[in-house]
Amino acid sequence: MEKKSKEQQKGPVFLVKPAFRMGGLDYLHVSLIALVIVLIALAFSLAYFKQGVFIKNCQYGIVNGTCTAPMYNSSQVLDAAEKILASYSYVNSSLELLPYYSEPNKANVSYAPDQDLWFVNIPYEDPLLNNSVFYISMTLSGKNLSLVHPYLQTVAPVIKTNNSVVSLGTVQIAGKVACRTTTPVPVYYITDPYAPGAFAGIAAAVNLTAAYGNKINMTYDFIFTNYSSRWYAGFGTQHTQLIGEYLYCSSAQGRIGSYATNVSKVFNGQPLDNVTLYQTAEGTGLNLTELNTCLSNSVTTLTYQSQLAGFYNIVSTPQLVVNCQYSSIPQTASDAVNYALSQINQST
Repeated sequence: MEKKSKEQQKGPVFLVKPAFRMGGLDYLHVSLIALVIVLIALAFSLAYFKQGVFIKNCQYGIVNGTCTAPMYNSSQVLDAAEKILASYSYVNSSLELLPYYSEPNKANVSYAPDQDLWFVNIPYEDPLLNNSVFYISMTLSGKNLSLVHPYLQTVAPVIKTNNSVVSLGTVQIAGKVACRTTTPVPVYYITDPYAPGAFAGIAAAVNLTAAYGNKINMTYDFIFTNYSSRWYAGFGTQHTQLIGEYLYCSSAQGRIGSYATNVSKVFNGQPLDNVTLYQTAEGTGLNLTELNTCLSNSVTTLTYQSQLAGFYNIVSTPQLVVNCQYSSIPQTASDAVNYALSQINQST
């Protein structure tokens, strides 16, 4: 009985035998060996083969299997294009109108990664074709944003400036700041009296003043460029510049609109004599006492006006400077005034 009791205390005994044998190995050992072989193969493949490239949200495309990352973004590219466009105002041809009829806020900017080039298309309204919309296209280098090619069949601007086209009819003059932040906004109408469109520009400036009332303060500045200097040899400097003095003095009395209209009836592009200009002032109803006083000091005043034009780098006239930092032309002056007023409203 005692022997039987000891055997019962040892508990049950389980015997595990393999279902089949493979060279003396059971299922467990076979599985372990297979796992080791798989791990060795995986390690070998990782060491031998390069890791795959996974590209996600590649904005500018793929070059040589990698996501392209240009040096500049589209905003910087558009800013460079606006500066190039503004430089056309110094081209002595009809191209000087491009900055004032373009709309950079509607521009399209794209990038070619394989060439490292940026393409910019800026719409503009052609005033000679019923304001039909066309596009200015230019190619910029991806390395330094310099102009590679201007749009088809045109020349690149010779003079490079930091001016920038900021809106339709509005070029921001580099380095200039607003002289006012509230209305009335100062507007300078600057022209050579002998420049084409000078008298039409005066009429446009007068109409602009009437349209905006006390929101703007218009002043008239007369300078003498190559349009005037061509008459110096035949008429003399003083005789040639006399018309500018009379126009300024009529503006000092607030009568430049009517006086310029009357002068334009007898003006054929050549200098007018003092008698004709004075009689026109009488016929316009100018105060002759004030006129004479003004004329006696006009040479000094026109010198200051010439310096003002030089400060703003005005080389082509007629032109307007709005709020001391935006340039425009008579045909688009209202766009520049609207832009200046909008900027003032945003800052207040």
